[in-house]
Amino acid sequence: MKVVRALTAAAAALLLAGCAGMQRPAVEEVATTFATGDPATRCALLAPATLAALEYDEAAACTETVAGKAPSGGQVQHVEVWGDQAQVRLGDDTLFLTRSGGGWVVAAAGCTPNGDAPYECRLEGS
Repeated sequence: MKVVRALTAAAAALLLAGCAGMQRPAVEEVATTFATGDPATRCALLAPATLAALEYDEAAACTETVAGKAPSGGQVQHVEVWGDQAQVRLGDDTLFLTRSGGGWVVAAAGCTPNGDAPYECRLEGS
């Protein structure tokens, strides 16, 4: 019985790892498009909570303020996907993405490591 449980757990882990790997190209595409896109493109790729927080905090439309908060480009260096969440490290930034009904969207950008504490992000939802 223990062997069956171990094999089942191993199969589930492999299945989840495979699913995450299948999401990697979509995550990279959204991150690259966000990092290199114009303000309207970047705003369209934001998670709803992130878009709302940006417009509330800045008291202005997203397209007027996103350029100062989002990355200025950079190539994808590393991608990690955990179910419906992903982290993308670019050459000059770190993005956090979440999967919604319409696909992958940017939940946070302009993020830098903060030691053992959570990342500090210039652009994030609440």
